[in-house]
Amino acid sequence: MGPQVQEFDESALIQRAKTGDRVAQGQLYEHYVDAVYRYMLYRTGNHQTAEDLTAEVFSQMLTAIERYEDRGVPFGVWLFRIARARLVDHWRLNKRQQDQVINFSDDVEEFLIGTEAPDLRHEYADLIQALGYLTAAEREIILLRFASGMNNPDIAMVVHSNPNAVKSMMYRALRKLRGILSNQEQFYNDVEDGDE
Repeated sequence: MGPQVQEFDESALIQRAKTGDRVAQGQLYEHYVDAVYRYMLYRTGNHQTAEDLTAEVFSQMLTAIERYEDRGVPFGVWLFRIARARLVDHWRLNKRQQDQVINFSDDVEEFLIGTEAPDLRHEYADLIQALGYLTAAEREIILLRFASGMNNPDIAMVVHSNPNAVKSMMYRALRKLRGILSNQEQFYNDVEDGDE
């Protein structure tokens, strides 16, 4: 028999965390930290910046959690709204344009791509590069969906839109991404044909 998995009762944890229960706060942190960090890493392309912004998100969570109320906005959405605000503040302070193509360092690409499937490394690298050609809004909804695991209604709440608009933008962004990847593949095929 494998290790016992403790059931995650988010609403009970939130109530305990609101009273200052450090264990509950830690469990909420553990549940969300990877998704927030991946979101920040994909948006900034820098490990240190992603770590700093993730720490800011959870620091703000700890100071604001006592005011959190589930008024139709799930806790994860509330947390990603904080993350998004921290990211905007970061860009504003650093005068960085969010539409800028993100250049990932080798160590960040290694982290994002991983070493588990070396035969897929080239495809993952192409995908990361292709994400840089999307608009900031397109990149954000794709990253919220696939890097952070959110569904369209939750993404809509994070970006202050409606689920149908998110669904439509997601469809267009994925179609655009497929086109970019298809063009990259055609380019590689043409280069290989020229080598023969």
